[in-house]
Amino acid sequence: MSLERLEPGHYTLRGIVTFDNAAVVEQTGRELLLNELTAGQPQIRISLKELHQGDSATLSVCLSWLRLSGNFDTIFCFSDIPVELQALAKVCGIDNLLEASSCPVS
Repeated sequence: MSLERLEPGHYTLRGIVTFDNAAVVEQTGRELLLNELTAGQPQIRISLKELHQGDSATLSVCLSWLRLSGNFDTIFCFSDIPVELQALAKVCGIDNLLEASSCPVS
């Protein structure tokens, strides 16, 4: 499991986020994202296409990064959100938050 930087402002989250590795994934990703956020990157996009499953641990990590980005003047969004993650967000009553943080289709 890792957040991989593809190019400036573009990342992909690969593998499976579990309760066992969520804290490490969040912290490692936070460090990567902070580098770009503090450098003034105008937009950060995180693709979730390479996730093997999306559950509450994954949702928690994504929400943490979204909260982090709120401290900066940066467009921050997720693309390729798995259906199961969208369904979980709906059950939790935060589907509007996840939808609002979805990248526009380009």
